[in-house]
Amino acid sequence: MNERRAFGLVIRLAIYYAALAAVALLVAQWIPRWGSLFGEKTPGAAVVAMLSALGLMSPVAWMYMRTKPKLRYDPSLVQTVIVLPVVISGVVLIVRDSVPLAFSLAGIVAAVRFRNTLHDTKDAVYIFLAIAVGLAAGVQSFAVGFVVSLIYVGVVLVLWRFDIGTAPTPERVQGRLIVETPIPTAAHTTIAGVLEQHARRWKLTGSESAAPGHTALTFAVRLRGQSSADALLAALRRDAAAQITAVRFEPDLR
Repeated sequence: MNERRAFGLVIRLAIYYAALAAVALLVAQWIPRWGSLFGEKTPGAAVVAMLSALGLMSPVAWMYMRTKPKLRYDPSLVQTVIVLPVVISGVVLIVRDSVPLAFSLAGIVAAVRFRNTLHDTKDAVYIFLAIAVGLAAGVQSFAVGFVVSLIYVGVVLVLWRFDIGTAPTPERVQGRLIVETPIPTAAHTTIAGVLEQHARRWKLTGSESAAPGHTALTFAVRLRGQSSADALLAALRRDAAAQITAVRFEPDLR
């Protein structure tokens, strides 16, 4: 992991949250002077709630963009976690303290079908966070939303920096082999045969959805002294050409 990159992320996030807190304090001092414009269910209240949701979720989306591996990166999720809390905060402001409106909203949502498959099951946590921040902004609990956003970003940063949760290996690997295939079970057998020839140690560490109908298999690999990454990739492209669609080797730079 690049120490300088991690330190740069921490500094930028600290500056952003400090600036966000300063703006919030400034707005809190000015709103009482314009009470009629920022009363409950007024356009001013909607502006404050929706912009607050946007401000609180922007660093979360940025963290996703900077820490998510390219193989599992979902650009639509970035847009969703930014827009969703903004919409939720506005909706909550409208239906707040109104049972008929709440039931009407439930009926509308029930009539709409949402079909979207997340590339990574952990991405669902980002959706839950977007909902939580949107609700906090909608009920004007901005301090709670601030704390939730800050702690979540901090936890994600620590998990990313220290690779917490990755499968342990008996010794340091030389790299990661990532193979995309539409038939993972059959491909695994062929890949294993190639790895036995070129790798001293290897282990399947991940299996995740990639492109539609494809699975990405990730292997921790320690190559044999007489082999190389290029030789391994060439052997895979030759022996498993009918079973794989893409393959790459990421050397361990730590």
